Amino acid sequence: MSIQRNGAILLGRNFVADGHYDRPFRVITHFHTDHIGEIGKSVRECLSVIGTRSTLRLLNVLGYNVPEDKSMPLPYGQKIEVEEERLFLERADHVIGSSQVVLETKGGTRIVYTGDFKSPGNRTPILPSDILVMEATYGHPNMRRPFKEQVISTFLDRVNNALAAGPIRVFGYHGKIQEAMAIMRKGGVDAPFVVGGKVAKFTEVAMQEGLNIDQILVDDSPEATEVLRSGWYVRFSHFNEFRSRRTNQVNFLLSGWEFDSPLKKVDEKSYVVAFSDHADFDELVEYVSASKPALLVTDGSRSKYARDLANYIRRTLGIRAVPMPI
Repeated sequence: MSIQRNGAILLGRNFVADGHYDRPFRVITHFHTDHIGEIGKSVRECLSVIGTRSTLRLLNVLGYNVPEDKSMPLPYGQKIEVEEERLFLERADHVIGSSQVVLETKGGTRIVYTGDFKSPGNRTPILPSDILVMEATYGHPNMRRPFKEQVISTFLDRVNNALAAGPIRVFGYHGKIQEAMAIMRKGGVDAPFVVGGKVAKFTEVAMQEGLNIDQILVDDSPEATEVLRSGWYVRFSHFNEFRSRRTNQVNFLLSGWEFDSPLKKVDEKSYVVAFSDHADFDELVEYVSASKPALLVTDGSRSKYARDLANYIRRTLGIRAVPMPI
C-alpha cells in the first residue's frame, strides 16, 4: 500500500480509498470534502465507487452525483473479492455512514485503513492488522482532551439554560450537526429543531438511515413559521455561517479544535463547544497499541502531524511507523 499526494490510499492491486487513482474500484470512507477528491474522475474511470449506503446517498445530497450503475453500496462486514483480494468495510464512529476499510491480500496480509474515527474500542471497533493506515488529524502529543467525557453534559446544561430565556442556534459541519441533534434529543432537549437548505436535506436522509431525531421543521414550512414566532426553538446552520451570527440569541459553534475546555465563551452570547468527530492523540495511540500492526502508516496527505504521530509510536510502542507521502 501507499499514500499519494492527492490523498489516495492505495490498497492492494485493485482498490483505492479516499482519492482518485488508476484502480478498478474507488472506496469512499465518508462524505467529507478531503475524502472525496476527484470523485468525478473516479466515476468516469473506475468500475465502481464503493461506500456504505448512507455515504453514497449523502454524497448525492451534497451534489456529487454517483450514478446507480457506478455505485456499490456495501454493508458493514460484507466482503467482495477481486483477483483473490478481499475487501470489506467496518464501522467507524465519525459521521453517519463512516467506515474503516479492510483489505486481505492474496498473500494473506491484512491491511486496515481507519479513515477518520473517534471512540476506539467503543463505537469504533479496533481491528487487528498487519499494516495499519491511520488518520493523524490530532497526531501531536499536545492534542489531548482529558475533559472529553464532560463535553456532552456541559453542552446540554448550557443549552437547557439558554432555552429557558429564548431560542438558540447551533453551527457545525454536515454530519456533526446531525450527531448533535441526536445527542440533544437523547439528553432531553425537547424544543423544536428548525433546519433549512442542505442541512434540511441532509437531516432527512440521516433520519431515513436510522439516526434517532424527531420534531424537525423545515424553515419555510407553516409549522416552522409558527415556531419561529414563538421564540422557543433550536436552529441549526452550517459552520460557515457562524461569522454572521445574531447577537440577540445564544449561539453554539461545534468545533474539533478546542483543547482547553469543554466550552469556551467567545462573546456575550456565543460559545465554542469542544465537539470533535476525530480521535484525540491518546485515542490514536490506544488504537495502534490494541491493533498491534507490524507496520503503521500515518496519513500525511490530510494532516501535518503524521510525522509526530509516527515518531511517538516508534519511540513508545516500538512499532515500525512511517508517515506517507514522504
